[in-house]
Amino acid sequence: MQPADFSRLPANQQLDTLYFTGDILANRYEEENIFLLYNLRDFYVELRYDAYNSKLHQVTAFRDTAKLEPYLPYLAI
Repeated sequence: MQPADFSRLPANQQLDTLYFTGDILANRYEEENIFLLYNLRDFYVELRYDAYNSKLHQVTAFRDTAKLEPYLPYLAI
């Protein structure tokens, strides 16, 4: 599966895919948002939740390792 394929899945299938086959790597907090970083085989997926309203706002699939920079302090290497 490619990041674009994952992004085209309906939201419930994206979450099921992450739950059953993804590996959670890190989480971070920014103001009222919670960000969760997953590894899904050969790409990454970031979820952005509104912590106050318990609502998922964004799911982003990517391969660009530069987008991992905000998570570096939280990753065990």
